[in-house]
Amino acid sequence: MAARFPTQQIHENPRLLIACDADLTNEDELQKLIGRQEEVAGNAGTAALLAGLYQRFGSGFFEKLRGGFSIVLWDRQERKMLAAIDGFGIGRLAYHQGEKVLLVASRIDALTRSGIDLKVNPRCLANYLNFSTNLAPETVFTTVHRLPPGSILIAQEGKTRIEKYWDMRYGTGGETDERRLSRELESVLERAVADNCRNDAFPGLGAFLSGGTDSSTVVGMMSRMKQGPVKTFSIGYQEQAFNELEYAQIAADRFKAEHHTYLVGANDCLEALPGIIRYFDEPFGNSSAIPTYFCAKLAADNGVKVLLAGDGGDELFGGNERYLTDKIFAAYQDVPLLLRKGLIEPALRLLPFHTGVFGKARRYVRRSNLPPMERFLSGQFLCANEPRKIFQQDFFAELDGYSVLEIPLSHYQHASARDHLDRLLYVDVKITLADNDLPKVTCGAELAGIQTRFPFLDRAVAEFSGSIPARLKVKGREKRYLFKRALRDLLPIEIIKKKKHGFGIPVAAWMKSNPRLRALTRDTLLSNRAFGRGYFERKPIEDLFHMLETTDDSPYYGDILWTFLVLELWHRRVVDEPVRMAQ
Repeated sequence: MAARFPTQQIHENPRLLIACDADLTNEDELQKLIGRQEEVAGNAGTAALLAGLYQRFGSGFFEKLRGGFSIVLWDRQERKMLAAIDGFGIGRLAYHQGEKVLLVASRIDALTRSGIDLKVNPRCLANYLNFSTNLAPETVFTTVHRLPPGSILIAQEGKTRIEKYWDMRYGTGGETDERRLSRELESVLERAVADNCRNDAFPGLGAFLSGGTDSSTVVGMMSRMKQGPVKTFSIGYQEQAFNELEYAQIAADRFKAEHHTYLVGANDCLEALPGIIRYFDEPFGNSSAIPTYFCAKLAADNGVKVLLAGDGGDELFGGNERYLTDKIFAAYQDVPLLLRKGLIEPALRLLPFHTGVFGKARRYVRRSNLPPMERFLSGQFLCANEPRKIFQQDFFAELDGYSVLEIPLSHYQHASARDHLDRLLYVDVKITLADNDLPKVTCGAELAGIQTRFPFLDRAVAEFSGSIPARLKVKGREKRYLFKRALRDLLPIEIIKKKKHGFGIPVAAWMKSNPRLRALTRDTLLSNRAFGRGYFERKPIEDLFHMLETTDDSPYYGDILWTFLVLELWHRRVVDEPVRMAQ
């Protein structure tokens, strides 16, 4: 079968067999390293190049690659297999290790066709409900794992091990002058965007444009290349609270882009949902996958093959609102211990008032006193609600005390960073970016036939971000302080000052106003079939529907219900259907 994208290639020589999906930004540099043109001859040029690099540098060649990739290599001479993905997880690999077999594939469904056990992983369901996605290295099936970003799976003589070849490091720079750092940041970003455009013709190249800082920066940098107007693509909604088309248009006008828009409605969502659930391989409850797919489809309909995306900027430069929120709560810990424990907290306990300013003060102190990772994630669904009240008793017992804080806490503790904010950024690089946003964009775009690239995840940009002092990422109450200073001459002032919006959908409004989506959600989640799986109690689901209909915070409850809905629909399409076919 022909590869769907030109980045998917196979190369074979007497010693090696290589399969890859590699979209590299430094192939010219790599070709010079091997110095022999015959090594890269043939149709599978990138895969052949990788073979030449391996024969010269061994497994050390992975560190030299720039861009997104997943690679599986079999060395016949040494009878050794290597599998690796890029440092951020743009490429993905899953593997199953049995007693006598090791299976590796870019998709889990390729592994499940081999007849492996499809027992659902309880820990995955807990992670999924809390983060709307599963967290590497675990997957939805107990017998399948994902390779972590920046890692190599090595198999030889019946033994396997995983080695890390690259990771984010923080506090690596000595420069503190804001002016020099700003100039260097702008320069490194401009080079990264140019490298990601490479030699591709602009008619086949475009960019997501949400109207936010990151996508606008990418478009602005592309416009400097003078290869004609940049094709840009945005999604909007009739529901104005979710609509950012105004800001996208401001950016498009500023950079003289060829701008395209599409309004997504509830019926679009319903039509796309089955294909998205199937293509995402695991349960994926981030509703932003819907607009991502339609944005990529809009690009494909206009002749574009490759889209540049702005993902990664928030996690590298301190742009998420929760960094500022955490800073506000952490400020209480700077109050002298004697004053906190000897006066403030005893006084708050004695006061008879539980609402108003004193109630807020109690809640502030309680959250501030939580351990750092628990405080950072305290708004997540299974952090704010007791898991034993959500899960049925037998299923809760299978969790065996597992906490959804386990993987985030491990990332926090293992970060190569001293500053608390940099550790939070590292957690988000691993979870928000690698486990959530990157699969959202890559899978959503691939389903529409579009290849994606991420200039902010260029190695030079990422490593430069690690050298920026944490105090210049979130300074005072301003997020992305240095980034905004560096790009203030490029970006429209309206975009620099706008409040971060995100890329979600008005799912709560649609669940209440659209009869088809309303019926699908209720009929699916309140069915005997759903509760018969033994996962969830009925009352929490019914409570979510009640809160959706009766509170002003319905978007929150709509998003949680969407997460439950996608999980059940995934189970029906991915787990139940193969079982029926086998029978």
